[in-house]
Amino acid sequence: MGLELPDLNEESMKRLFTLFLLLAGVAMFAPPLSAHHGRGQSFDMKNRITLKGAVSLVKWQNPHVLISIDVKDESGKVVTWTFENSNVHTLANQGYNRNTLKVGQEVTAIVNPAANGAPLGIVVKVILADGKEIMSRERGNPVD
Repeated sequence: MGLELPDLNEESMKRLFTLFLLLAGVAMFAPPLSAHHGRGQSFDMKNRITLKGAVSLVKWQNPHVLISIDVKDESGKVVTWTFENSNVHTLANQGYNRNTLKVGQEVTAIVNPAANGAPLGIVVKVILADGKEIMSRERGNPVD
């Protein structure tokens, strides 16, 4: 009286297994792919602004490394700007790591700002206090 399973031949089992693998692959890769966003809608890619301040956060993560710096606005109020860089793999291949920038370090960041005016952006390049340019999209550090 229990549940009776159909008799599956070898061909049916192969099809069922292939379907299982396909669904597992879709479930595994769909969230990261759908999370990746378009740059042109979120950021003003035709505009660049220069920010000078102290590093307040380096978040070494995928899909993009995030860097925050504290910048004084015209009135002297500190505004924390956060900008995206490339991914961990790309930056590591270029010789950068989570310790390249340190909290408290003075830097100048040139970024494409958020289209909505929020203190967010995409890094074009970072300039250290000694004038050295790092993490530069202009010199081959793509933001993917």
